[in-house]
Amino acid sequence: MHSFVSRLVLLSLLVLPFGMALPASAAVLPAWNTSGSYVLAMKYLGTDYPHDVTLAQDALGAVTGSGGSPTGSSTYTWVITSGTVAGDVLEFYANYTATADAVTPLTVMHVVATVASDGTLSGTWSDTYQGGSRSGTLMSTSGTATAIATATPAAALAAEDFGVVSYDTGIGMLKGYTAGFGLVNTTFADAQSVVMKLYSGATLLQTNTSKAKVAADITGAQISSPFDVSGTFNYATDGYWTNVRGSEYGRTLPATKVVATVTLKNGTVLTAENTALVGDPATIFGSTTPPATTTPTTTPTTKSQCKNGGWMTFNTPTFQNQGQCEKFVKKQNNGNGNGNDDDDGYGNGHGNSGSHYHAPKVKKYWKHFSKKYSKYSDRDGHRTVNRR
Repeated sequence: MHSFVSRLVLLSLLVLPFGMALPASAAVLPAWNTSGSYVLAMKYLGTDYPHDVTLAQDALGAVTGSGGSPTGSSTYTWVITSGTVAGDVLEFYANYTATADAVTPLTVMHVVATVASDGTLSGTWSDTYQGGSRSGTLMSTSGTATAIATATPAAALAAEDFGVVSYDTGIGMLKGYTAGFGLVNTTFADAQSVVMKLYSGATLLQTNTSKAKVAADITGAQISSPFDVSGTFNYATDGYWTNVRGSEYGRTLPATKVVATVTLKNGTVLTAENTALVGDPATIFGSTTPPATTTPTTTPTTKSQCKNGGWMTFNTPTFQNQGQCEKFVKKQNNGNGNGNDDDDGYGNGHGNSGSHYHAPKVKKYWKHFSKKYSKYSDRDGHRTVNRR
């Protein structure tokens, strides 16, 4: 009879095979502190067997403690050998320390319970009484766990993309830049304002300030903003941004960075910048470098300008020596036309018909030779004289 009663009472003992390891979830930080005293009603074959339980939990969730049944007398006692709280799950193993039939062979108990929002426990149990296997459900009827206050992760703003773009948006050609940013541990539904500024070095090119439409439509964690430079993007039709341009807004200076500032509704100000521009700004305004310098045209107008090496400084035309320069000036001043004449010792090495002028020696005897010569012509770059 005593043996029968002992076995009946031991229906309430909860055990698990010795040496079973805790699951990997033990690494999760606890959301509840289960330290305190409880009464757990452990149901087996439709009957509740109440156990007194005392638990102690550290900051990392490790649990120690003991218990026994029936409540108030704890004839059949057990001690927790390993336990943890991970998130809202309490799990522990316990070895029975009395009575003899629970100790030899050793009865090991396994409990898995979930902490409800009100701090009560409910779950399952199993044991290895007398080398067998039993299981059932459990529920706390006394005692509650305490929620652990956790600090809200700090919100942050991160740069995502910054690039040169040129495409038709449907509300105008966007030919400029786009910049994207992402919120961490919050969303734009919690944003009060968003400001993005486009820079070239220290020069502020453009500023985009969010309108009410941003808060209404963009509730996720990512946002992008357009900076039009030489396109026809219509900010008013778009309705998301108020765009303000500087006197130089990117048509001659390439953008080098974009800075975003997000002010949350709780007053927190988040800032991030992106300097990793992708794309070539030359596609927006033609070139990122100043235009090539054009050499001014220089032509001598007096013989004195040809002296002391001055003839080498002219480029329209160029000269091989001072004499060529002086002859050019004399020709221009005499109104004999423009061009090169190889008889004068300068030019490009080719005779140019219709551009004749005469060296001083030819002019000196012009009256004498004019009676004998009637025609001048150029052949293969050389002067020829035909007699009558």
